[in-house]
Amino acid sequence: MQLSTFGLWWVLGAAVLGLGLGAAASGVTRRLLLDKREIAGSWWLGAVVTAVLLALLAWRVGDRGEFAVYGFAAVLGLPLAVVDWCEHRLPRRLAVPQLAGVFAGFGVVCLAHRDLEPGVRSVGALLAAGGLVLVLAVLTRGGVGAGDIVVAAVVGAVTGWTGWPQVASALVVASVLALLLLVVPGAHRGATRASSTVPFGPCLYGGALVMILIGG
Repeated sequence: MQLSTFGLWWVLGAAVLGLGLGAAASGVTRRLLLDKREIAGSWWLGAVVTAVLLALLAWRVGDRGEFAVYGFAAVLGLPLAVVDWCEHRLPRRLAVPQLAGVFAGFGVVCLAHRDLEPGVRSVGALLAAGGLVLVLAVLTRGGVGAGDIVVAAVVGAVTGWTGWPQVASALVVASVLALLLLVVPGAHRGATRASSTVPFGPCLYGGALVMILIGG
């Protein structure tokens, strides 16, 4: 995708913003981690990864209002993904505000555009994705946590804004990533649970990111 001069500055500005927000959010990561992990909670890791995420979103989404919502989800999603990767848990005290912020952000975008259709679809996808993972939680009897349900709802909301195929594809990508972590030797080692447990949160976020970058 060829960038105009404005588009290039927009991407660079998003990256700089990501550096600051990511460094600040790393403090949240450190507070959420039960065990001290120097790299996982480092300011530079949060800054660099968040800068890359926001730059990618700015490149793909442009200066549309959705960028703010996607960016908000990304900034809070990184600490959640790191904690889940390290400790197999998704703290609801951060996941719930993320969901609420995405819901409110899309509401503002709908009002600004005077178009409720993507917002209604986003809410429907939120309920569908969250409900699906809720069913999995019941069937697995603890194999899927409450945090996974909230994060799945977030993923449903951000991908549902574009369309239902993106929602389904994001969940499929997340499932494939989780399967790879499960079957590939050394791909992930559980920190606090059995080695057969995989962190589903990063997989869900990965699926959402892939579909946003593909579908816009």
